[in-house]
Amino acid sequence: MPELNRVAEELGGKPVRFLAVSLESDTRRVRVAMERLRLTLPVATVESEVLAPLDLDSVPATVFVDAEGRVVGRISGIASRSELRARAERLLAPAATAAR
Repeated sequence: MPELNRVAEELGGKPVRFLAVSLESDTRRVRVAMERLRLTLPVATVESEVLAPLDLDSVPATVFVDAEGRVVGRISGIASRSELRARAERLLAPAATAAR
């Protein structure tokens, strides 16, 4: 998640938002972990209704969702900062957004 947090900060001025997802049911532990890692991303937890449409079956995973709420990409496993940024920028490119 620190890599995702960095990419979120780097792309802060672009029309893209990031959401961390935790499968931990103890929200206090999630909050403590976020503080310890100095993450500023919003976090969805297992109790949040946002998880069902993402169809997550393993973590870590990265899911890309467009402005209409459609899943437009996934990365399973740990993604590097360069991979996260490249995928986000590819999805933000005019040709990619026009195709939707």
